[in-house]
Amino acid sequence: MPAGLVLIVLIGALVIAMFVNADSTLRKSEGKPRNPSWRTEVAQRLASVSDFLHLTTPRQRIDAAMGRSDGQGETIDQLLVDQGIAPLVDEVATATRVDPETLRPELRTPTLAEPLTLWVGGDSVTEAVGTSMVRISESTGLFKSILDYHVSSGLSVPSYFNWPEHLVKDVISRDDPDVVVIMFGANDSQNIKADDGTVLERFGPEWYAEYQSRVGKTMDLLKSPENDRLVMWMGPPPMGPSSRVRGMDRVSFAAWAEAQKRPWVRYVDTWPFFTDSSLQFAHSLPNADGKVRAMRQKDDIHLSIVGGDRLSWVVMADIGAYVDLSATKVPTPPAGQVAPPTVKERDTIPESMPGSI
Repeated sequence: MPAGLVLIVLIGALVIAMFVNADSTLRKSEGKPRNPSWRTEVAQRLASVSDFLHLTTPRQRIDAAMGRSDGQGETIDQLLVDQGIAPLVDEVATATRVDPETLRPELRTPTLAEPLTLWVGGDSVTEAVGTSMVRISESTGLFKSILDYHVSSGLSVPSYFNWPEHLVKDVISRDDPDVVVIMFGANDSQNIKADDGTVLERFGPEWYAEYQSRVGKTMDLLKSPENDRLVMWMGPPPMGPSSRVRGMDRVSFAAWAEAQKRPWVRYVDTWPFFTDSSLQFAHSLPNADGKVRAMRQKDDIHLSIVGGDRLSWVVMADIGAYVDLSATKVPTPPAGQVAPPTVKERDTIPESMPGSI
């Protein structure tokens, strides 16, 4: 074969591979804080074209065969039908006008002999807080805890990892948790492919509507038929400017707005615990002992061990408002692991934050 033809074939193969792997390239690009902005922009454009032309399908099927994806898993609407779950938003709206407490989850009182099952999961940002939650919760003797996070996952691209299907078919059926602590967002600033194949450009009106719908439906899937499961939905913390991860304020609003319709869901407002007094991103912050510590890893996306501890104590306090933990003495949070007492969750979450990326 002539050398020129070989070169053309190689270039063609590289171009095809570039488009086939476009979604994966975008995830990696946005996860590297030092990447020049033009590289991320190119990756976004490639992903948009690739999604529109369905060029990522071969890669998704390969991922599925290798266990990296749920591949052609069930859609969230199919899962709702399979589980016999009606549009609970209407049910909640009606019940809320009568008595919101009628749908507040009722959890049994845990004992050392019969602890509650606590499941913590989500994307990789959940790793640090999940590790801390397991340690702190199990130290009480009142919880049997499970950590289940998946790198580069979220709700925007179920073809990479189908969280609703995993929650229904693995987590609920296998672990039947009494308390679910969950977080998404860091990997969700990607185009969404609707069930009809339409590609929704990230951060457009249709994108936000679809994303918020997926959040609400996932919350519906997590509700226990007996209403004895508490879902603690953590909003994602803000990401640093160098991370180039966008839209966490809007993702947080979507989760908060959907949680307000569902009394079995407690929204955990992480934002104030990882920002300065102006609610702007801060890599390092003082804890209650006055010492300034790094709350984030170098990528300004993931939490440090200290950041994980800080958020864990917030979640544990929120769980204590729903669960009677009087069977044992819950450890007092060390001052070096918690935020100053002036830092508190907000009553309402704005649709967007000034200065947020």
